[in-house]
Amino acid sequence: MESVRLLQTTGHDATATAPSKRHKADGAATAALLIQLASEMLETSPTLRKRLGVTLSDLMAADKVRKALIRQALPA
Repeated sequence: MESVRLLQTTGHDATATAPSKRHKADGAATAALLIQLASEMLETSPTLRKRLGVTLSDLMAADKVRKALIRQALPA
């Protein structure tokens, strides 16, 4: 559940300097992280899974996709 800690806000530091250029997001890595967050939330909440119509086999399939995205995001 380490990824859940990422959602906690730490507050804004006004003294920090802004980066000189905009960070280019890695789409595959971002998608993998979002799949992991959603999967962890759905694994721990059977009620939410039932409401959304998501089965445990759906979560297993999502995990396979997440792992493929991680492999894609790694440098060759």
